[in-house]
Amino acid sequence: MKRRAYSFPSDQAEINVSPLIDMVFILLIFFIVATSFVNEVGITPKYKDSASPSNENKRPLTFRLSASGQILKNGSVIGIEEVAPIVRTAHADFKASILVQVSPGSKAGLATEVMDQALLGGAKAIKLSPLLQ
Repeated sequence: MKRRAYSFPSDQAEINVSPLIDMVFILLIFFIVATSFVNEVGITPKYKDSASPSNENKRPLTFRLSASGQILKNGSVIGIEEVAPIVRTAHADFKASILVQVSPGSKAGLATEVMDQALLGGAKAIKLSPLLQ
């Protein structure tokens, strides 16, 4: 028995991508509309309040973070739990501006904890600054 090789026309499957492109644009529009933009409290470049001239002579409250993980206030070592009360009592008449000076080699988590405690104490603005040695 002889086999014959028939050449069948090959079925070329085509994918119509125009509905896919439409779906991508619909999803893009949906996610743009559904996104909520949140203004988070961040680090401000200024620590002076230009709205109230009575604060112009007040220097910011300064905390220094050493490479060994200590928090220094006026040269004395304090604990992380003491930051909020110091901020709260330092400038009771207005919200304090805080300057956190970070020495090279100190932990970023400690700086974040100090900033969080300062915000809990009622700080208006917090600025990070490198401590040059």
